[in-house]
Amino acid sequence: MSVENLEVYKKTEQLMFRVYPALKNFPKSEKFALCQSIKENFFQLLTHISLGNSVKSKRKTYLQEADGYLQTLKVLFRLARFQRYIGIEFHRQIDYELTIINKMLSAYIKAS
Repeated sequence: MSVENLEVYKKTEQLMFRVYPALKNFPKSEKFALCQSIKENFFQLLTHISLGNSVKSKRKTYLQEADGYLQTLKVLFRLARFQRYIGIEFHRQIDYELTIINKMLSAYIKAS
């Protein structure tokens, strides 16, 4: 199965495309710290979902690592909300989407 057909991968990619423009509004001091961490965690999350799909012998390991990146993203967005870099409603939407992705990823881990 192609990674583009995985619903969890598609959802994560869509969320990244939605969040990416908002990172431009972060203060300059956070462009190379918090913004970079958010971007890197998204890329790592997508990479590990892809690897979990293609490397069957290490599927569970890669998907568990993907879950770790997902949890880190939740913390980074809470920090961004706490610092008032993003609004309450935007944070709620992002947190909701991350929760849905978390449930999908958990189901994928249990199925493997």
